[in-house]
Amino acid sequence: MKKKTICTMVAALALTLLPMTMLGGCDGKNNEKETDGTVFSGEPIGSSEEAGSSESETESKSEAESKPESQADDGAKAQTETSAEANGGRKDGERFEDTIMVEGMEETVKYEHVRNEEIGFELDYDYEMFVRTQKSNAEIFRSVYDNPENPQIYLEVKYSSKDVDNAVASIREELSKEYDLNQNSIQLNRAGKCVNIDASNAKGNGGTPDLLQTVYVVPAADGCLIAAAHYTFESADGFGTRFSAIMNTLEVIGRKEAAKLSDDQALTAIKNYCYAGNPSLKEIENAGEYPVNWEIASSSAQEIVVLYAAYTGAQIRYYIDPVTGETYVTEFVPGITEEEERTSESFNVRDYLSE
Repeated sequence: MKKKTICTMVAALALTLLPMTMLGGCDGKNNEKETDGTVFSGEPIGSSEEAGSSESETESKSEAESKPESQADDGAKAQTETSAEANGGRKDGERFEDTIMVEGMEETVKYEHVRNEEIGFELDYDYEMFVRTQKSNAEIFRSVYDNPENPQIYLEVKYSSKDVDNAVASIREELSKEYDLNQNSIQLNRAGKCVNIDASNAKGNGGTPDLLQTVYVVPAADGCLIAAAHYTFESADGFGTRFSAIMNTLEVIGRKEAAKLSDDQALTAIKNYCYAGNPSLKEIENAGEYPVNWEIASSSAQEIVVLYAAYTGAQIRYYIDPVTGETYVTEFVPGITEEEERTSESFNVRDYLSE
């Protein structure tokens, strides 16, 4: 009798524990499924990516638990599209998600917002696909797969004090040396009407070159923005679409004008540029065996020209925009060249104000 009672109690206890064991197993599976299928709301990730991801994940789960899965997905997508369209008030560096079409397929993109008041624009870029580099008068977004020492796939956005017509003429003059150009007027989603210059055909019906460019010239109140997308023939479909998506988020904003460069600043910056390009130049200068000299050749509100008389006998002139710092270079060698000739060198002199 006792033996039968004990068996009955063991069986009852096993039946009691069985649902608890099954419940624990379901919990584990549900948690795993929710983690793998997290739907982000499209809100800013914030300054700390790890902290932001955790917050977004918590909000997404609470939404998914309160409504059917399909409705939760639709709601999250709607929030993402709304947040992407309404950029007003976003701070530089804020992150969020959106979707774009790449090669016929919808792709979720993690964006970082850029707001640059010195250049006068804001936009959103895919921070998982591009590396952002800030310079004194330019923002560069380079492909993470590209060689940083010799970049070929990147977007550069900079300010020019020239009006649109003059900027377009300068760009066409330079690009037409290697490309047959196509120019038209297009409408960007946020920046509005702009000039688009397509450099995807080699000069003289030479076919498609390896390196392509698409340049956007966008009107601004006191000049224009120039955005040049560089990419290879092989990457044209994918990165061409990505660059176009970025440009459709670009918006012109009020620019905080930097103080104009003084003659002394221009002279110092050119010296630093020359020293950086030729580390032994200081030793040559200090030795005094060969003449080395820099001087202000001319100066106006629109342009400062610095003349560098090199120890080789060459006369090198640096033409500087005192507002933007953009600089181009010419060279004249007495007895060898007939006149001053423009070189391929160009840079921003503000990057060399200090050693």
